Amino acid sequence: MSHLHIPDGILPPVLWLVGLLLMLLLTGLSVAATRRTGPQQIAYQSALGGLMLAVMALPVPVAGLHYCMTLAGPIGVLLGWASAVQVSIVVTVILALLGQGGFTVIGLNAVVLTFGAVLARWIYLRLATALGPGRAMAIATAISQLLSSAAWVAILAAAVRLRPAAILNHDVHDMMQFVQLSLLATLLLPSLAAAVAVEALLAYGLGGFLGRVRPDLLPQPAPERLPSSEIPST
Repeated sequence: MSHLHIPDGILPPVLWLVGLLLMLLLTGLSVAATRRTGPQQIAYQSALGGLMLAVMALPVPVAGLHYCMTLAGPIGVLLGWASAVQVSIVVTVILALLGQGGFTVIGLNAVVLTFGAVLARWIYLRLATALGPGRAMAIATAISQLLSSAAWVAILAAAVRLRPAAILNHDVHDMMQFVQLSLLATLLLPSLAAAVAVEALLAYGLGGFLGRVRPDLLPQPAPERLPSSEIPST
């Protein structure tokens, strides 16, 4: 499960309100950061957002759950945090309009997707120089997706703790059943690892391709600063 498909009225208000407030805060910060964005960047951002929407709209059954690839890792690497925030919000709103979850989970979905995107870019920038764009993007995508999945499990656990009736929803029930029956390590984790491996493989191909034909689209790590004692004198 890469995003919550839970309808309205299931999650406790305190949980989805926190997600909504965080989403609004991220929206304001991202708008301020992209105020001078040109038409070309907007078109690029929209194209990647459309690709993300198409991928997330196709759920794949994994160990009794529905998993959707998100491409949050590659999109976070390519766009940066501010544009990734906007793409994540627009995509989650459209998915809610398509019936993949209620409107009360838009904030939580957008926040967790943004978390994965921002984390992926941070990891990529620290690995790209040593590993190259393909492997760096694959590792960044895998780590960010695993941690995002852990965040969704934590959100569902918090929902059940705050409102026990939330377990009646089939998505929440299925996930909590895996955890409570100790099937997580034997069934869910291997399936999740396989799904994440597929997404990482796509990221590897994308990173390697862009590294060869359009390296200008990839973020460049900041050059390391030499200590003052090692700066050559002129």
